Amino acid sequence: MKKVSIYVENARLTPSAYYRLTQYFQPSEARFHSALPDGVYRWWHSLENTGRRVFSIPLYLIYVVRTLVSLIQDNLSMSNGTVILARAIVPRRLPSLHKYLIRRLAKRNKIVWDFDDNIIANKRISPADFHFHSKHSDTIVVSTDILLSLVDKSFAHKVKILPTTDGDFLGYDTQEVLSQRQSLYNEEIRLVWVATAIGLEYIQPIIPSLDDAAKALKELNGKKLSLHVVCNKPLLAEASCLEIVNVLWGREVAKKEITGSHIGLMPLPDNEFTRGKGGFKLIQYMSTAMPVIASAVGFNKQIVTKDFGFLINSPNDQTTWKDAIIELASDWENYARMSENAKDCYDKCFSYEKNKEFWEHLTC
Repeated sequence: MKKVSIYVENARLTPSAYYRLTQYFQPSEARFHSALPDGVYRWWHSLENTGRRVFSIPLYLIYVVRTLVSLIQDNLSMSNGTVILARAIVPRRLPSLHKYLIRRLAKRNKIVWDFDDNIIANKRISPADFHFHSKHSDTIVVSTDILLSLVDKSFAHKVKILPTTDGDFLGYDTQEVLSQRQSLYNEEIRLVWVATAIGLEYIQPIIPSLDDAAKALKELNGKKLSLHVVCNKPLLAEASCLEIVNVLWGREVAKKEITGSHIGLMPLPDNEFTRGKGGFKLIQYMSTAMPVIASAVGFNKQIVTKDFGFLINSPNDQTTWKDAIIELASDWENYARMSENAKDCYDKCFSYEKNKEFWEHLTC
């Protein structure tokens, strides 16, 4: 078996690393290099903005040193293998020594560069480093055609598109999940939103609309509406009728919350960075046969159809967050049909098995 070496921020805890790469490789199949140990990763993501400014230089040095050690190890041991670099292995500025070692690796190994966000817009990587990775990679893997457009035309032939998906729900019985949701349906409708703390600014603006939906739902048929926020930090928001349930993120916890909820949400503002997002939350919800409501931004527009979801602020549809929730919460037969359509779309377009085959072929 050819050697596979994978460079990520953190193999277990960084969502993009886990769902883009970790879930497809057994420990015996690949060697993962986490730039941040678990404890450092958790500590950093618990800090507020002031703390991050204070400790940004020590954190950068951790990235530099740990990645440097890994690159030296691979240069001594890797030949005719595959090296996968996720996003920016050292954020903002890749040192010259690291570039030298990557070029040396590229002479004897296949280099694959994978990214699933607009890492230029969020300043995760400099334009110079973006060009370096584009030039020295044999294959560039992105999650959407919008991200493909970021790559210089001279390197576009290297790009392959692979949407981010989730294989954690493969063992679940869809009918059992729907039965569980139906048992709650006449009394409570649960909305779910799963994200990291950076996304809290996306969910906050729609809370008034969700609260209006909660009031209307209670008046129409006496149902309660709750929003389960699964995140590493709580959502601090006020609502008069909507029940906000903050749940500390953990992979198993997130699975339980998603299967136990009725509707998945993905609100986004429309800007350069969000237009590059890969719609992973929607795909994750769909894998459990869950209808979705999302902002009509970027790749969301290519994922969501009227068969199983709603796009809000779409030029062709004036449906609001409130309208969409009320429709999904008022008719179980319609809800069940849309649930099955969501799962069908996941199986046909975003299945874990297809993604796994992609990586197996690329690293063979």
